[in-house]
Amino acid sequence: MASGRPVVILMTSNGVGMGHLSRQVTTALSGPHHFDTVMFSLSRALPRVMRASEHGGLPGAAERDLRFEYGPSWESGWLPAGWRAPVRRRWRSYRWDPYLRDRLVALATETGAQALVFDGVAPYPGLVQARAELPGTKFAWVRRGLWRPSAPAERLDASRHFDLTLEPGDVAAHADRGPTRGRSDAVRIPGAVSLTDVLPALSRHEAREVLGLPQDRPVLLLAPGSGALGSVDATAAAVLETVAAAGDDWVIAVTRQSIARHTVAGDGDRVVALEDIYPLARYLAAFDGAVSAAGYNGVHELLTAEVPTLLVPSTSHATDDQEARAAGAAARGMALEVRTTLSEAVRDLLDERTRDRLRRQMSALEPATGGRAIAERVTALAADGAAPTGPPHHAKPGPAFPDLRTRAQPGSASELLFTDELDPGTLRGHRPVEHLLRGASPQYRAVRESIAPWLYRVR
Repeated sequence: MASGRPVVILMTSNGVGMGHLSRQVTTALSGPHHFDTVMFSLSRALPRVMRASEHGGLPGAAERDLRFEYGPSWESGWLPAGWRAPVRRRWRSYRWDPYLRDRLVALATETGAQALVFDGVAPYPGLVQARAELPGTKFAWVRRGLWRPSAPAERLDASRHFDLTLEPGDVAAHADRGPTRGRSDAVRIPGAVSLTDVLPALSRHEAREVLGLPQDRPVLLLAPGSGALGSVDATAAAVLETVAAAGDDWVIAVTRQSIARHTVAGDGDRVVALEDIYPLARYLAAFDGAVSAAGYNGVHELLTAEVPTLLVPSTSHATDDQEARAAGAAARGMALEVRTTLSEAVRDLLDERTRDRLRRQMSALEPATGGRAIAERVTALAADGAAPTGPPHHAKPGPAFPDLRTRAQPGSASELLFTDELDPGTLRGHRPVEHLLRGASPQYRAVRESIAPWLYRVR
């Protein structure tokens, strides 16, 4: 980019939902346009963000010329066929760390990145190795707080590899009971990071019209999460049954992401499926209440939009202490939690007096301006960084023994696909995808072709 602004790579892990991506998008759109953003993500949900950026779903993204690149994670890469497949399932990270290292070095060199900001739980060895190969580029880690007490605390020590570690604000920060509590290696950001701070909200009427919801009936949002780490179908079924038994004229709107694994579907009258709506933050005025998982992004979007919410934490996450977040928000009077039974909590939420009380409490919630604070820190960090010079230096992928790489030879049905286009269908296909930054140079493509043999048999 020739804008004169520093280039910052905002990187996310694969994750199981939209949390890491949404926080990085918030940072990219926050505050004055002091740096140009390249988003590099290992998440298969990235095409949703790209589509929203290209079609007006993220106002401001086009003006800031956000650019995107996808890389397969060690969990989601295309597997080889035959006897190699079960072996690779057991050793998913086979040759992936040097692949990631070289991808990041090549991307930083191509874009002239002066800083890289990683949002994820555990910095990968390949990321740390790339940091060593890019001495002028500054590295930051956005590390969410509220880790579960059982989470591996030694992972937090990876902060030593970064120039800056940032912990976003959390409505339930006071309830942190895990290894992130009391750490001195992170700068604690006041205010949560939420898309509600950077995206203009639609009115109630506009939001319902876009989502296909009735204008004259109360609507309950059911946002159970992706279900990737455990079934949410039982919880959703209990909510549907309780609302139906209440006898009121409620409509339930159920979110379903392209990466979701739950089976809740619409029935055309009382249940409406919101298929792959992103970002939902713009449409929250449509809802009279919500039953939601207690993940970071969902909680802060709903509460800052003052949607009365019952939080039902997922207990399947290795690090995110959703139980603590739900309890902490409830202790502040900002949300409901399940104290006895889920059905009783849902009935409480359907009570208009309860919802009015929650709205009054949420109106006093601190502003979710954490994205602005992180953007300011990243701007200062990038100003101290230096773009890589010269062609990227990386080790040529050596012989693979045993050769567990995925067959991707030219002319085969699984030929490696280099493309700057990306959609969910492409990532679900049988051809391995090497996604290229739009507008990248021919030299960059050549470098990427030399990196691919870490994972793929291309000859």
